[in-house]
Formats: sequence, C-alpha cells, structure tokens
Amino acid sequence: MAKVRVPRVKALSRERLDERLAGLWDHRLGLVIAPAGSGKSTLLGQFAAAASAGDAAVAWYRPESGDGSAESLLVHLHRAFGSVLGAFPEHWPSAAAAAEALERHADRRVALVVDDLHVLEGSEAEATLEQLLDYLPPSHVVLAASRRAPRFNLSRLRVSGSLLELGADDLRFRSWEVEHLFRNFYAEPLPPEDLAELARRTEGWAAGLQLFHLATRGKAAAERRRVLAALGSRSRLVREYLARNVLDELPDELRHFLLGTCVLGRLSGRLCDELLGIDGSEQLLAELEHRQIFTHALDEDGTYRYHEVLRTHLESILVERWGRDRVRAEYTRAGRLLEAEGLAADALRAYCCAEDWEAAARLLGREGEQLVDDAGSWLAGMPPAVVDSDPWLLLATARRYLAAGRLQPAAAAYERAEQAFGSMAAAVVSRRERLALRLWLDPAPLPATGGDWVTLARRATQRDPLSSARQAARLGGPSGRFAEALCLCLGGRLAQGRRLLAELAESPDANEALVVGAGLAHAWIAFLTGQADVQALGRVADEAETLGVSWLTRMTRALHACADDGAEVERLRRGCREAGDHWGDALIALQHGMRLLHRSTPGADVLDEAVAAFERLGAGVPAACAAAAAALSRARAGDPQAVEAALAAEERGRATATPLALALA
Repeated sequence: MAKVRVPRVKALSRERLDERLAGLWDHRLGLVIAPAGSGKSTLLGQFAAAASAGDAAVAWYRPESGDGSAESLLVHLHRAFGSVLGAFPEHWPSAAAAAEALERHADRRVALVVDDLHVLEGSEAEATLEQLLDYLPPSHVVLAASRRAPRFNLSRLRVSGSLLELGADDLRFRSWEVEHLFRNFYAEPLPPEDLAELARRTEGWAAGLQLFHLATRGKAAAERRRVLAALGSRSRLVREYLARNVLDELPDELRHFLLGTCVLGRLSGRLCDELLGIDGSEQLLAELEHRQIFTHALDEDGTYRYHEVLRTHLESILVERWGRDRVRAEYTRAGRLLEAEGLAADALRAYCCAEDWEAAARLLGREGEQLVDDAGSWLAGMPPAVVDSDPWLLLATARRYLAAGRLQPAAAAYERAEQAFGSMAAAVVSRRERLALRLWLDPAPLPATGGDWVTLARRATQRDPLSSARQAARLGGPSGRFAEALCLCLGGRLAQGRRLLAELAESPDANEALVVGAGLAHAWIAFLTGQADVQALGRVADEAETLGVSWLTRMTRALHACADDGAEVERLRRGCREAGDHWGDALIALQHGMRLLHRSTPGADVLDEAVAAFERLGAGVPAACAAAAAALSRARAGDPQAVEAALAAEERGRATATPLALALA
C-alpha cells in the first residue's frame, strides 16, 4: 500500500539538514513545517533511507483526506509498523494498545515518519497520534512534515527538550547549495551571476529551483537566462504549481486579500486595512501564516512579507486583470502608505515597481542615508541611468561591490559618489570609506604608528602584527577588539586572538557585520589549526548570507571545500580572480595549502601561489607564513630544497617581524 511504503528519493543531500535530523533520536518528536514545495517529503525520505541503512526501523505513513478517524489512523499505523517490525497479530483499538505492542521492540531504534500531517488537522486521528507520541517507548521517535503546526501540546514538548523543529528557512536552499544542485546534481551548471539571480528570485524555494531546471534543461545559456527573467511572472510551470498547490486551496476571501496586498513589500494589519479599505487584515495575515501560504512573520508585532515567488506571481495576475498602468498606480499608492509609516526601503521598492522615478528620487533625497544602509532588493530594480545620476545610489552600489569583494569597482563607485555629493556631508562618508578601501588595494607600506582599526589591521598584514595589536588594544570598542584579535592571530598568538574573536561573536554591542566577521575569523583560525567546526561554519555562512555579504559567504564555502574538495576550491579561486577579488584568492589558497599540510599531503605548490598572491597585495606577514608552511610541506615530502626554502622563509619572518612564520620555518 503506497501510503505506508517508504518512497524512493533521489535528491541532493544537504549536510546541514542531515546533521539536524540525525539528532532526532535525542528527542521524541521532529516537526518539519513549511509551505508547499519546500522539500519536506524529500527530506523525510532522505532521513528514512539513512536511518534504515543504519540500525533503525522506519515506518512510513502518508495520510489522505479520508483518514481522519482514530480507527483509520490505527489501521494504517498497524500496517506501517508491521511492514518493518514483523506482522502484529491483532489490530490496535487504541493508542495505548499500539504503544503496548510496540514495547516489544523497545530494545531497538524505531522511527515513525508521517508525511502531510496537515491533512489530519483537527481530526480524531491527529489527537490519537498525539496520544501515541506520549505512550511510545523512549527508543521510538516520530518525525512529521506538515504545512501547518499540529494541534499538539508543542509548548510542553519544547520545555522538556523533546521537540526538534525545522521550518521554511531551514529548508531554504542557500546560495552555495543552489550552485551544488545545478552543478553536481543536475549536471547543468549556471554562471555565478545567474546563480545569484536564481537564488534571489526563488529565495531558495526547492520547487522553484526544480521547476526552473525542468524548464531549462538542455537549453542554451541565453534561453536559460530568458526563463530566469520570467520566473514567477510568466513561467507556466511555476504558475501552474502555485495555482494548484497553493491558491486553489484557499477560500475566496484569502485569495482576494493576497492579490490586493501583494503590492506592499511589508505587510501589517493597519497597512493592509488602509490599502484595501477594510477591517480585519491582521487576522487574515495571521491565518495566511498559519496555513504556511508563503507568508513570513518579520517580528512579534504583526509585520509580515510574502515570499518573492508568490508576490511576483500575484503581481502577474493583477497585470492580466487590471493592466500595467493600474498596477503601477497601485504600487505608487502602496509606496505613499509605506513612506507615511516610515518604511523608507519598502516605499522605495514600491516606487521602483511603479517606475515612479520622481517619487524615488524625492525619497532618496530625503532618506538617502537610511536607505543606503538598507540597499536590499530595491537597488536591483533601479535603471542604470538613475543609479549613475544619484549619489546615494552610487554609494549603495559601492557598498554592494565591497560586500562582494570586488574592490576595484567599489573604489570607482565610491569616487563617483564622492564627486556627486559635492559639498554635502555625505561626501565625507564616501571619502572615508573609499580611503579605508584603498588601504587594501595599495601595496605601499603604511606608517608604523597611528590610524583607525582598519589601518591597524591592514598594517598588521604588512609587518610587525604584534605592534599593531598593542595599538589596537588602546582603541577599545568592538572594532578595536576585532582589529586586536586579527593582529594577534597574524602574530601567532592564536589562542589569545581566538578568545577575543569568540567574545566578539557573542557581543551585544558589536554591529552585525562585525559579529559575522568575528565568527568567520574564529572559524578560520580553528580551521588553520586543525580544529574545524562544521556547525559553526554553517551558522556563519547563514548569517553572512542573511547580511548580504557575499564575500564572507564565499570564504565560509571555501573552508568547507578545503576540507575535502580540491576541485571546488579551484572553482572558488577562479571565481575570485574573475571578480577581481584578489584577497579572496590569496586567502583561499592559504586555507587550501594549510589543509593539505595538516593531512601531510603535498601542497607546497598551492602555498607558493598564496605567497605570490599576498606579495602582490603588499601583505608580507601572511606571505611569510605561507612561505614557511610551504617549506614545512617540502620537508615532509623529502624535497631536497626544503632547507633552502626554510632559511628563506625564516628571513621573511625576520624582515616582517612575524613570529608565526619564524616558528614554522
């Protein structure tokens, strides 16, 4: 019977999710709650296959709409458990009887996997399943997937530590997972810019990624790019999926509400009431979130947003019904409401969708400083001519380049922004950020004393990092402590530097970028010393991606790749070089070479490449460390040139006052 048979699943295995579910045995119930097409069934199937391959027995049950009675549930569970534990002699009249029968198998690990649990919402079967959960032996667990939270006493399970929860954000494909999906699983890799756009448009929605693949497999790059541009609005496959699996199941009131409010980037009960001229929007938004209709709560105050794929689809329906002119007018009206609420970034996005460039320019002129710090999706919607003429947009563009590690384009954009600001106070901000960036582009030596935390960190890459560490310690504050930690690590005081970085990563007074940077640096030093923490790396990668700092995301991916995938390392390095990210290329080469050194695998050539890359950047300290590591690698390989290389590395260490290089040499 199909509903009690474990399905065969062929999908990309995602290590971070596999690790989460591997911890299910320490709980009683695992819940995977996410919208349609998020990959819930696939994840359950992968767990079932992995558990069955081990020492566990896995019973599978996928209820249907007619299974709402307690009797029906128990009949199906009797069959499901019987298929993996051996036939049970009698049917189970109650949850207690089922648990009593399962006690005979209390000496082994058994999992009951329930897919589409939402089908049983509010039924006798749901209540009976909760009873069974309470009665099961400790070695037995339940893993369920649902579009909505079941009516179990989840708070009790949370407090007791018996509940493992995964949500839509956990199932969302990260940018590097999208890359792996298309390159390694579908065997149809995409260029980096197309991957970034696909990840942005789908927000990592599993069904959206698969539908894009189905629509583009075997097609030329230009055709794939055309399909990507139409994703969510003109894509037939996506529209059919959303219509049949999401919208058609809704009552008319919720469907009309979704259509009417999709022009608001940020939704609240008050905003929706005002836009639609109704009352009760707060309850409708809560209902949409409860039903997992691609509606995400942004905070505890009743503020939401729609998933980008759904929002784009709803907009296309509005255009068909109303025409483009009326939809633009609705976006302008939404922009005014959002602006009045003080939601400048959301208002600007609405004006961009309305192509109301006059309103956008007015808002930028008044709220530019706030908007440039929140340059999310609205920046991509700006035409190049508008960007080139507005200083705030140029500053936002410079920061976007900087976050991607593209230092030369960032410097050029900063310079243009500074000129465009003229005598405005913001010109000073552009100049300060441009000069700080130039430090990392100019290989010329810096003065031995003075400067802010950025200057001290850069000087520490050139020579005498411990002197810079002492100066950074006097600066104080989160940025001073961050610079001090980096300088200490460059100087070989790894334990002291890691301790400072760990404190910063948990510091409430440090900004988000500094916290993520500290987390990455801490993970990086752990990696270099052979103490890699995969879970910590995953957290840093998630935080970096949420923050929109793709350079940090790329560095965390490189740490993962250096552990076991040399081909992936080379792809990342090539991507850095193509993007003009020379620091990223040098750091990844050093990471890879050090990993090979820890494994006693020949890696001197890779470390030589790191030396050359750091020298071009005027970074004598990491160059000296890489040269010393290369000499050690040669010594381990029995290379007769190892002694000469070690002596040369020792000389580098003295010239740059780098204790770590001297120790390695």
